[in-house]
Amino acid sequence: MTRRSQLANIALMLLAFAVAGAQSPAPQPAPTRPLSTTARLAAARTVYLKNGGGSEVPFNVISDGIQGWGRYQVVDSPEKADIIVEVTSPSTDNGVSVTSKTTNDPQTGYPSQSVSSTHEFNVSRISMVVYDARSKMPLWSGSETPKSALREKARNDNLVEASDTLVRDFRQRVEPDLSK
Repeated sequence: MTRRSQLANIALMLLAFAVAGAQSPAPQPAPTRPLSTTARLAAARTVYLKNGGGSEVPFNVISDGIQGWGRYQVVDSPEKADIIVEVTSPSTDNGVSVTSKTTNDPQTGYPSQSVSSTHEFNVSRISMVVYDARSKMPLWSGSETPKSALREKARNDNLVEASDTLVRDFRQRVEPDLSK
């Protein structure tokens, strides 16, 4: 073999190695494990607050609690948010109805009036659901049943208390070390 043919063989071998190296698949990155729900909540920086219906009192209390916390920046649209907090609550009706009915008394023939009072104590819950803004996957949820009351001030106080409990439970989930 001449020197020229030896150099040609070496060049062909180097070219073959270069082509083989270029055709080999690139190393695959290690698959990333999905974040836990707690890690997603901790990684979020922006939040959109959504009123799912009912009384404004729980929504306002929860909104104020999240804004005052300072962990998340509140944004004005769900597209700008990392997470969405949706609050639904009982409506503002008081759950009490009074019925009046007039009938003829069969013994006297005169009209008589009967009044019945019905208390409708609906089991209404305040719910708070926190979900990922992009995947819509629920990350945390909680609900509280406010104590029932006949007077409006007492009802509102009970709504505030139940809403505060939800905010406190959510904060405990995101930052468990703060409550110790």
